[in-house]
Amino acid sequence: MPFIKKSFITEKLLPNVAIEKLINNYVQLKKAGSNYTCCCPFHHEKTPSFSVTPSKQMFYCFGCKEHGNVIDFVMKYKNLGFVEAVEEVAQFAGIEVEYDKSSSHSKDEYDRLKEYYELMDRCASLFSSCLKSAEGQVGYNYFKNNRGLSDETIRKCRLGFAPANPRYLQDAICRNPADEKKLIDLGLLVQGQYGVHAMYRNRVMIPIFDKRGRIISFGGRTMGDDKPKYMNTKETAIYRKRQELFGLYESLLANNNRPQRLVVVEGYMDVISVRQAGCSYAVASLGTATTPEQIQTMFRYTDRIVFCYDGDSAGRNAAWHALQIITPIMQEGKEISFAFLPPEHDPDSLVREKGLDAFVKFLDEAMSYPEFLVLHNSQSFNLQDPNELSIFINNSIKLIAQIPLSAVQMVCIKLLSTPSGISENQLYDMLKANKDSVKENKSEQRIISESFNNDRKAEAGEVLKTPMRKLMAFIVQQPIVVSSVYHEFSLDTFVALCKRMNVNGSSHLEGILQLISENPEITPANFIELTRGSEYEKTVRFLMDAPLNLVTTTGAELPFNDRIDYFAVLLGDVLLKPLKERAQMLKIQLSQGNPNALEEYGVIQRIIRNNQK
Repeated sequence: MPFIKKSFITEKLLPNVAIEKLINNYVQLKKAGSNYTCCCPFHHEKTPSFSVTPSKQMFYCFGCKEHGNVIDFVMKYKNLGFVEAVEEVAQFAGIEVEYDKSSSHSKDEYDRLKEYYELMDRCASLFSSCLKSAEGQVGYNYFKNNRGLSDETIRKCRLGFAPANPRYLQDAICRNPADEKKLIDLGLLVQGQYGVHAMYRNRVMIPIFDKRGRIISFGGRTMGDDKPKYMNTKETAIYRKRQELFGLYESLLANNNRPQRLVVVEGYMDVISVRQAGCSYAVASLGTATTPEQIQTMFRYTDRIVFCYDGDSAGRNAAWHALQIITPIMQEGKEISFAFLPPEHDPDSLVREKGLDAFVKFLDEAMSYPEFLVLHNSQSFNLQDPNELSIFINNSIKLIAQIPLSAVQMVCIKLLSTPSGISENQLYDMLKANKDSVKENKSEQRIISESFNNDRKAEAGEVLKTPMRKLMAFIVQQPIVVSSVYHEFSLDTFVALCKRMNVNGSSHLEGILQLISENPEITPANFIELTRGSEYEKTVRFLMDAPLNLVTTTGAELPFNDRIDYFAVLLGDVLLKPLKERAQMLKIQLSQGNPNALEEYGVIQRIIRNNQK
């Protein structure tokens, strides 16, 4: 966490913010028993699956699995960072934020980044004003006449012009030597043989926004055939080109953070042009081929990604690269497709010549992931040549084996059968053999870790597949119940026993129980804040919404005393399996004539019988 006091969040902010009132400021909630519901603001749906539980101060969507407390909601809904989200929630509650003055390094870093963003914004304003000047007329004409952009688009995109004078930034922006150093850090000034000068000169300027709407970089384009055609700001403390997407901020803003699809095009001007034509969901990578980080970012906001490229060989090769990048990180419920425009067009020229409908038609008729995988691979080989045919099949099988989704693998195998001339059953055998050859031996701890990371959408039985998981899910969801019997149930002793018997998950159990011991009034919402950024955060978030079904037959919440009884049963269940294993070992010792095992064996048997009653 940066420099806001954690105690301020858990003790003052969260207890004084009614989550249903805050969320109702952004979406229209409806009362549903003791909870509130609405259509999820984080994905498209017709039937409400988004639930707000005031008693827990938590929200949860049964559709997309988004969840959290008020701070999480503001972060996700408004694309804010943690600090800004806390400040906004505090403003809503009318509470002054308390900062940790001792954390000077974090505060200094935060202030430094804030100054960077302010400088970038001032530079963008300078470029925009230069575009309206006599010297910038050439840039204005380029946008208006060459690219067909309207004045409104130029204004909304904050397009600009960089003058030819190598010192224009120092003269207009720098108030002191420190500003010059910051502009060097940001890549807008460079240290050359003859001193410090502007990176961009006599170019039209295109600002690049992060997903929160802050300017983090610029693209400078020539207005003729000079090389390089595009220049991009170097990577800086606020700009990582592998992680950012040009146009993502505008797409999220226009589609309430959940566009039905995102279309990836090749250039900045393609994005701006199709946006002006009415396509509100276009993005582009930033001077690099599409990266795994960019794909993961898009997956956060949409279930459909269309990669749109020119129909020439370069465009198809770019699409093939994107397919290879996306293959190992494909996710359930995410749709990937590829659209190829006529060779004589890019998105910019197509919408200007034939209109938005023509462009959207190409997107609607895009080739599916399995179709493109098989088609592109088959066109790369002479399938009449037995040697090339075998290479084609082998390459295709290896790529299909990397797909983490069995249903997509099945479709690919079905499509591969036709050009290869090999039956589906034979191809399945080849796929299985390929998988067997690259089997990985995962430790139990790694499996648990991966499940906490990846199976938010797992079925209830899978999420709570061990007694320890059920117990920890109850603890994070019902911390007040646990706190009320902490000493009566001797939970510290229970943890020590679990550790002595090597029960998986004991260390995490100890960590979350320690939080309850230190914070007896802890709530589920506070649990998230107290573990945010810690080794326990993934465990807590993973189990926070696991379905424990703590309700009566009439649907009412289980009474407090009944929840205590439920908790007691869970404690017993955790120890039952290791106790049975210990009893079996003692039984073997008794059969071998070891009388010392008799007493312990009898105790364990009584515990097991009592637990099973």
